[in-house]
Amino acid sequence: MRILCLHGRGSNNEIFRMQTAAIRSDLEDFEWEFVQGTFRHTEGTPLSSNALHKSVCTRLNPYLMLIGNWSLYTTSFSKLPLYGYYYPLDPASVLQAEEDLFAIIREQGPFDGVLGYSGGASLAAQLIIKDQMENPLALPHERAFRFGIFINAASPLNCFSLDDYAEGQLVIHDTIKGSIAEEAADIVMRPSALRKKAGIENEDQPDAEAVIAAFDKLKGVTLPDGSLGFTDGEYGMVRYNAVSEDTLIDIPTLHVRCPAEHRHHGLHLYEMCEPSTALEYHHGHDHDFPRGRTEMKRIAELIREVADMA
Repeated sequence: MRILCLHGRGSNNEIFRMQTAAIRSDLEDFEWEFVQGTFRHTEGTPLSSNALHKSVCTRLNPYLMLIGNWSLYTTSFSKLPLYGYYYPLDPASVLQAEEDLFAIIREQGPFDGVLGYSGGASLAAQLIIKDQMENPLALPHERAFRFGIFINAASPLNCFSLDDYAEGQLVIHDTIKGSIAEEAADIVMRPSALRKKAGIENEDQPDAEAVIAAFDKLKGVTLPDGSLGFTDGEYGMVRYNAVSEDTLIDIPTLHVRCPAEHRHHGLHLYEMCEPSTALEYHHGHDHDFPRGRTEMKRIAELIREVADMA
């Protein structure tokens, strides 16, 4: 049983191996393949006091001044560089990440399942959805994965070229208010993400002025189903819509999440999946990774259960 493993945003394979060690120890007959992101994540503490950073972030959300790397795993354990799989304000970057992972699946597969945490879970769901849409008649063994395991999953992103839509199908407007662009900006434009960092190569240092200039050029976009997102003029990004679309994921799935979290950290993805084959496990660690021997053992049992359903 081979599982493709995708870590969260601002993490790496070392951290994800550590987070999943107890689960994997109970599933010794499974084979785990970890794929590390390539987009350098430079956020961290302490936060900057730079006036430019403050003005940018407080115009988006005044509470962002309090945010840095929050996870005990990413702040305390790994001394290696941290990564994501794409740049949150660049839809083309997301599409490239999907393409790169499909190439890995073709070259190094087959894989039976996929395990993702947070942003990695979102990306895993995107692969499943896109594979299902592009190969609707594929037999189970022809699919990219036969089952999915999502831990604290961010809602999956639907990124597309504007050329994919006929003239008049999309509504382009000046405001991005209420769109996913605001949340993406929360990630890349908070003070801890924009400040210069010690020990980081110059090419990996954030360019605050360039980030702000790119953000200011974004426009809002509304899809025919009413989904609200943003566009850079060539590509667009929205969330997949769990309300207006049919079941987007029809393979067996396991959803590990904290009910106290925002619905876009697990519940929204659960709503996209076939309910008869979607298992849930609830934990109380907010967006951090579940932990504790009893909890991890139960998650391992559920992983085996969802694998047996596939």
